Amino acid sequence: MFIPVKADFKLARFPYLTVLVCVSCLGVFLKQVSDWEAYETAMFDFCDAPRSNLKRMIFQDIAGEDNAMACVEVVYWIAESENEKETIAEIAAEIEPLTGLTQEDSKIYVANMLTDELRNYHIKVPENPDDGLAYETDSWNPVTMLTSTFAHGSWSHIIFNLIFFIAFAAAVEVLIGSFAYVSAFVVIGLAAGIFSSFSAMASGAHFSTVGLSGVVTGMIGMFAFLLPHGRIRCYYWFVIFIGSVAVPAWALALWYIGGDIYKLFAYDDHGIVNVMAHVSGGIAGYLFGLIFLRGLRWQMRHQQGEIDRHALMPGR
Repeated sequence: MFIPVKADFKLARFPYLTVLVCVSCLGVFLKQVSDWEAYETAMFDFCDAPRSNLKRMIFQDIAGEDNAMACVEVVYWIAESENEKETIAEIAAEIEPLTGLTQEDSKIYVANMLTDELRNYHIKVPENPDDGLAYETDSWNPVTMLTSTFAHGSWSHIIFNLIFFIAFAAAVEVLIGSFAYVSAFVVIGLAAGIFSSFSAMASGAHFSTVGLSGVVTGMIGMFAFLLPHGRIRCYYWFVIFIGSVAVPAWALALWYIGGDIYKLFAYDDHGIVNVMAHVSGGIAGYLFGLIFLRGLRWQMRHQQGEIDRHALMPGR
């Protein structure tokens, strides 16, 4: 394991905005966890309600599983589909004829049954907790492009995002100032959302996305622009070997952003990771620096020289 933790030099002040972003992400995620627990409890209670053997058999036939999870899988699948009526019609058309009924009568019965089940489902089960938080790539909504960055999909997702974010963003905030920092955050978040939508449109498969990852790679790109030779303290753990090493920002940017660029073009299936957001965020961060912070970069070169000289002094 290899994790960047912080800039390898003393910051001139406390990074208040970076901490505020992290606290906001944690607050949103804890609310997500609470809402998901309530959502799952309501869903299981709905599916545990008494039903005829025929209805249970239909759920199991649709899900392809002979267990209690069949109802949960089917109603969740339909409720999360883009068009519930079309999904129900497709399921009803594909199901095997029920005993004693023709294909057409079975189709009508299953469609009516699922429609009634979904009507009751929406009455008894709250909306998906991620609705309104996640950015839907077919919506092109600039608000959720930004708000979705504060939501996350799991504990591992938020923990690693915040570790990487603090490692780079804290120094960036102090170096460029609060106004430029907020502006960069907004630009990077919008760029990650816009290019995610372009990517989804090109592939013909839209999706929902959450997480700070695009902004994280944007901060990596901006740090690498401002202080390419500035070092980030990274901790490693390999079997029994544990330690730390200071790595130049350009090398980390090449590894993380370059690695994502390779994944973007080398693999068609990226799983649940929005690689386009990583790549577009990283490029947007670097370009933001190139366009708006070129003068500051020259000041940073002098500052980096001072840091390096002090680091090499005896007794340091």
